[in-house]
Amino acid sequence: MKRWFTTFAAVLLCSAALRADITIVQSITMEGGMMAMAAQAGQNITPKLTTRIKGLKTRTDVEAGPSTVVTIIDLAEKQIIILNAAQKTATIKQMGAPPAGTPPAPTMTGPTVDGSMKATGRSQTIDGIKTDEFKFITSIDMSTMAGANVPPEAAAMMKGLKMNMDGSIWLAKDVPGASEYMAFQKAAAGGDMAAAAMGAAGMSIPGMEKLMKAMSGAEGLAYLTEVTMTIDGTGQMADMMKQMGPMKITNKVSSINNDPISDDQFKVPDGYTIVKQ
Repeated sequence: MKRWFTTFAAVLLCSAALRADITIVQSITMEGGMMAMAAQAGQNITPKLTTRIKGLKTRTDVEAGPSTVVTIIDLAEKQIIILNAAQKTATIKQMGAPPAGTPPAPTMTGPTVDGSMKATGRSQTIDGIKTDEFKFITSIDMSTMAGANVPPEAAAMMKGLKMNMDGSIWLAKDVPGASEYMAFQKAAAGGDMAAAAMGAAGMSIPGMEKLMKAMSGAEGLAYLTEVTMTIDGTGQMADMMKQMGPMKITNKVSSINNDPISDDQFKVPDGYTIVKQ
């Protein structure tokens, strides 16, 4: 569930599209917190995101260490496909009302999300591109998670645990793909894709709709995102995570191009087992 939520969040933040083929490559660096423990264990995790956009379709490859998670979103078909290369499976989540007679999906209440985002009036030039700063503050209350899929032991460990994210997003308007990025965000928001995806997964995340609306109000392509995550609260899990210290996450665009993208990039590869949800 954690990996699904992280992947979906990444897709929401990095997807784009409507009128042109666009490929956006982003690099992510993480410092402090859990990354210090990973370094001690000899693990060097530096995720790379590649987002391909063609018409009303997007494909985002999240590469982290030896694993890669591929998420394909088709706004026209109201469909989300998650490819697992290791298991050669394609999980297809159909948005919208399920067919008559379909058993309801197990429901789970996710963490309560609260946040805000607003322009600061500050600008800076990155890689020769003018960007404008938007400040955002987000809190995720993990203690509110509940449902049949949340074991009592896990609920007890997350009691009193709150994750806080404070940072800046530097948006670029005069860069290839910026207008398509903004058009896609509006199309996805108009289609309630976030709410539909949560519903298909049998999950509700209180406050997510408010946060997504706040983010969609900022115009431009997220060229650089800098976030510091801290932990609040009491309890076993909160105390353990606070001992690790703050974690800084930096997400930066490394390349953008408008080369044509093959339709095959948005299809389930041959030999994959399809799982429909």
